Amino acid sequence: MLRRALFGLCFVALGCDGQSAEGAGAGSGGAGCTGQAGPGAVCVGTVTGRAVDASGKGLAQLSTSVCGSVCFFGESDQTGAFTVVVGEPIVASEFSVLPHGRPGHTSFYFPLPQSPGPTLEVGELTLLELPPSGPALVVWSDKQGSPAQSVTSGGLTLEISAGTQVKLDVEDVALGGLGKQFRVTPIPASHRERFAPSALGLLELWALAPFEAAIVQAAGGGSALARITADNQLGLAPGTEVEWLAHGSYLFTDWVAPAAFGVVATGKVSADGLRIEMNTGEGTRFLTWIGVRKKA
Repeated sequence: MLRRALFGLCFVALGCDGQSAEGAGAGSGGAGCTGQAGPGAVCVGTVTGRAVDASGKGLAQLSTSVCGSVCFFGESDQTGAFTVVVGEPIVASEFSVLPHGRPGHTSFYFPLPQSPGPTLEVGELTLLELPPSGPALVVWSDKQGSPAQSVTSGGLTLEISAGTQVKLDVEDVALGGLGKQFRVTPIPASHRERFAPSALGLLELWALAPFEAAIVQAAGGGSALARITADNQLGLAPGTEVEWLAHGSYLFTDWVAPAAFGVVATGKVSADGLRIEMNTGEGTRFLTWIGVRKKA
């Protein structure tokens, strides 16, 4: 399928070892394993689960990947159930499952269970709805320069400085105009622990689209920062210091650890108490998921 081919191209271009969905699974003999097992690796024949929406309804025909140092691909059926053939020894703690929710739902890296293979069952993986539309971004592929931008969705404002650009993941490029729109889903407290451990102390959490977009310098293409601010719906006192945490991606392994949340910026509540801001000169290099907590 076109989507699966695009995903393979994306991971090859960004530094995976070149195995596509079919390349990684084909020749693996189903539940059997090929290749040498390194330290801590176990034979994983397949990863199974079900992609569902907030109501528990299955999400059909979603490409689903198991990613670490290499990616393996499958697709959900009409009930949302999926099977991804791995067929190799892997260190399960270094791999995660990503149901590709675009265009209507969130995407998220769910860690694999640490039980031994040959079949790993991840259960139901919940994807929440994204807004159907949002303000358009000027992106790298538009070739329209690098203007300053400020767009708002879901209570978050994304600020792009002049001279920097948004470089989309191949999946969002394929979506055309919708892939350029800034769309944010605030994660309800009732769902938050499905994505972020309570020990992180997150007070708010948001899923962002375009997902896995990079912020780059227009001149030279080096990494740049985008600043995010949030409506202070928490009622935090003016001047309250906070930390901003983002969810790491396997496409950007030199950033936050993949499939984990890590601090990317510090900030505070504005003097008028209306906004939770990132400190001047700080920001996020990539758009994935972002949360905020009080600074200890």
